[in-house]
Amino acid sequence: MLGAASFFTRHALNFLIGFTAFILTTVNLELGFIIVPTLSIAAYFISNKGIKAIQKSKKSKELGLSRSEYKHIEEQIGQAKRQINSLSQQYIHVRSVRSFKLLNDMMKLSKRIVNIVQNNPRRFYSVEDFFYSHLPSAVQLTQNYTMLTQSQVKDTDIHIALEDTRKTLKGLHATMEDDLKCAIESDLENLRIELDFVKLENAKKLQQIDLRGGK
Repeated sequence: MLGAASFFTRHALNFLIGFTAFILTTVNLELGFIIVPTLSIAAYFISNKGIKAIQKSKKSKELGLSRSEYKHIEEQIGQAKRQINSLSQQYIHVRSVRSFKLLNDMMKLSKRIVNIVQNNPRRFYSVEDFFYSHLPSAVQLTQNYTMLTQSQVKDTDIHIALEDTRKTLKGLHATMEDDLKCAIESDLENLRIELDFVKLENAKKLQQIDLRGGK
C-alpha cells in the first residue's frame, strides 16, 4: 500500500546504510571476509524494517488511520489477493462457457475492488463485507462447484446441487458489483460535483455573453 516511490526510496536508503556499514567495518575493524559482508547485509535488512515501519506510520497518519487499522487493512488485502489466486486456479476445472465467464467476471470485480482499496485504504470501510464474506464465499462455492462438476456420479441430486451453486454464484456476482459501486461511490460523487461546477461556470459565461450582446 506504500507505493513504488516509497519502495525505491526505502531500498536506496537501505543500500546507502548497508554500504556505509561495509566501509566502516572494513576500515575500522579487521573482521575478516565473512563477518564484514554479514554485518553489511544485516544493516541493510534492519534498516529496511525500520524505514518501512516509519513509512507505514507516516502513511497511516496521512490517511487518518491508526497504525493498527492500517495493519489490519494491509492484512486483509494480502488475504484477499491469496483468495483471488485460489479463485484463478479454478479456471482449469471449469467445463462450461457460462461458468467460465461467470468466474472471469468475478475475478475482474475482485481485482478491481482490491486495487481500489490498496490505492486508498480508507475505502476498505465501504466494502468490508467483500473482504470478510463475499470473496471468501465465492472462493468456497467455486471450489465446491468445480468439485461437483468433476464428480463421476451424474444423478439428479448432483445436477440440482450444481444448479443451486451456480445460482448462488450469480447472486454473489451481483453482490460484488454492488461492492464495486460502493468502492467508487465517492469518486462518482466528486465527478458529479465537478460536472455541476462546470455546468454552472458555463451558464455564467453564457449569461455574461448575453448581457454584453444586449448592450
